[in-house]
Amino acid sequence: MPSTRVQVAQSCYILAGIIFLAETVFGCIAVLGIGFDSMQDILLDLSLTMAFPIFLISFLNRAVALAALWIFFVAQWIDMCLISRPPTLLNPLDGFHGDALLVGIVLFSAAQVFHRRRGVSAT
Repeated sequence: MPSTRVQVAQSCYILAGIIFLAETVFGCIAVLGIGFDSMQDILLDLSLTMAFPIFLISFLNRAVALAALWIFFVAQWIDMCLISRPPTLLNPLDGFHGDALLVGIVLFSAAQVFHRRRGVSAT
């Protein structure tokens, strides 16, 4: 039977995946109303729908996926700041996407910590 750390790590990975999937599905629904008219719209569409595809990288390398998720969080924040009129600095945790992404990344990071403490590699 797996140890408690392994079970916690697996639970964190599963919860993070569910959160990223929900965020991506919600983003796909939102994209239907945004369209693909301008480059700004395309960047917004990508920032709403890329969480789960980036999470899928974790099946190849968890460390790369974790770094990509943090970079995506910052990129999504910058994109949300740039779409406001006039462009202003916004709170990254102001809406569902920022909150869900941060919670998922924290869960994913916690799972990485539990795996590393056990002595298992990050891949």
